[in-house]
Amino acid sequence: MGVVEKVTRLSKQAVDMMKYSVIANKYSGESKYKNMWLISERGVEAKDNGYIFFKYLRENHPEINAWYVIDKSHKKDYDRVKNLGNIIEYGSLEHKIAFLLCDYAISTHLGYLEPWNYKLYKMLLDRDDKKYFIFLQHGIIYNDLSRFYGKSNKIDMFVTSTNDEYKSICGENYGFDPGVVVKTGIARFDNLNKFTEKNQILLMPTWRDGIITPSYKNKGTGDEGLFLDSDYYKVLNSFINNKKLINILETNNLDLIFYPHFEMQPYKHNFVISSDRIILADKEDFEVSELLKSSKMLITDFSSIMFDVAYMGKPQIYYQKVPDTKYQKGYFNYLTDAFGDVILDEDSLVDKIDYYVKNDFKIENKYKEIAEKTFEFRDSNNCERIYNAILNLRK
Repeated sequence: MGVVEKVTRLSKQAVDMMKYSVIANKYSGESKYKNMWLISERGVEAKDNGYIFFKYLRENHPEINAWYVIDKSHKKDYDRVKNLGNIIEYGSLEHKIAFLLCDYAISTHLGYLEPWNYKLYKMLLDRDDKKYFIFLQHGIIYNDLSRFYGKSNKIDMFVTSTNDEYKSICGENYGFDPGVVVKTGIARFDNLNKFTEKNQILLMPTWRDGIITPSYKNKGTGDEGLFLDSDYYKVLNSFINNKKLINILETNNLDLIFYPHFEMQPYKHNFVISSDRIILADKEDFEVSELLKSSKMLITDFSSIMFDVAYMGKPQIYYQKVPDTKYQKGYFNYLTDAFGDVILDEDSLVDKIDYYVKNDFKIENKYKEIAEKTFEFRDSNNCERIYNAILNLRK
């Protein structure tokens, strides 16, 4: 985006923001907006840390005036949160009023709950920093994401989970003031302590920049030809059609659930499925949290869901034939910190899957020990710690 275009966009946002601040002022005395905790994920979802934390508040702290922002057209997620009450339609007038009047803006992502550029909002309407922005996150950060999540984002509370993650986010690259970063554990881990497995393996790689247009750019689906020509597509498509893999699945009555990343979902129809044992999962029909809990093993490449699986004590494999360069390397070293083997070729990957199948998916001791050292919290009290940390913001 050019400088002129950016200035024009921000100018329009400033005018819109000031207009709605006048409207919001008329509602400031209503009880609905008093001491409001406004919570969201991407605005179209209720399945991750935002939903879990909202559910915790509604069930355990009804005295908290908590509201959830979601688009009702995404019926499955909307229906999930509807029974908890206190829903605000994403992108509506009420959403804008609620954001302007809430005391706490709580989200798993940046740029979704906020109807306007948040830095601009703080500069024009909240110079005294009366509103608190709580970043719940949607995983455990192990790359250096300081250029995305640094101090300039005006985050007041940044949730982390492990000692290494906490130290990293507290580091000078991010630049946060003391006390902003808290180590509580992420909300969804509260639901990972009890699970029932099915006879299935989960394949869930992360996305790649440069071959698709990510959703946050709001430009629709990118050039599918570019995606089809990519090593990313060719490597994954080859793997899910590997004859030895399919034979292993069929012989052992196993399914392989292939769940493309949120950003790759619009391109999933390009994958060729040659066996009933390979299930291409649509995000509207499958929940990531349930897939993680019900699967016996994970195959990923660089996704942070590796921490969820390690937390549950399950085996995993990293298939890294296609590098991922969209993020700057952080504290995590795959040679010493990974929870499973790093594999670079298809035959070795299939052989390792065969190994785990023959050994009843038992995690190897060396990886079990790494996981045990990684997590300080293995209870179901992350939401409670987050709740208390939020209360401490005003002390």
